[in-house]
Amino acid sequence: MGRYIDLRCDFGFKYCMSDPIIMRSFLNAILEGDEDTITKVKFENVERPASHKKSRGVVFDLYCTTNKGDSILIEMQNYCQKFFKTRANFYVYKLMDSKIKKGLVWDNMEKDISKIIGIFILGSEMEDIDKVVTRTAECDLDTGKMFWDRHRKYFVSLPKFELDANNITRKDIWINFFKNLGSMEI
Repeated sequence: MGRYIDLRCDFGFKYCMSDPIIMRSFLNAILEGDEDTITKVKFENVERPASHKKSRGVVFDLYCTTNKGDSILIEMQNYCQKFFKTRANFYVYKLMDSKIKKGLVWDNMEKDISKIIGIFILGSEMEDIDKVVTRTAECDLDTGKMFWDRHRKYFVSLPKFELDANNITRKDIWINFFKNLGSMEI
């Protein structure tokens, strides 16, 4: 019997997606229409330690930086988790905390921080997620106009996805891939 990797677990997901070419293809498909084409990704350390003894650290599934310096974290969430939206925000803001330094660096900033994008692939239903890809950002509640574009979250709901064989996009191919992840022999 051969050795198998379950691509739905953290190790299998990282094993499958840790190639820069594969990751670039995935990110360009998911972010198409929202971001410029990503030409290069660099994988970064996934650990963000706690800033105080009583605070909480985090370990992302995957974390990369694009050619423009934008940070993108990717999380595979197979099972429903209570307060996952709060956790997703914590992940994005934990990255933001690492980008903003106090002192002269902050005082002398000539431009705002680079974008932080969280992509959360959901293997089960999540409350208030009623379409395949739900995109969130910080907007003016009265006008719906973007208020600050430095962070964005994408929730990809695999249970909501149905493949239309007559109209397949690159995004559909990737979402179908994740929806049908299983075991592969190595």
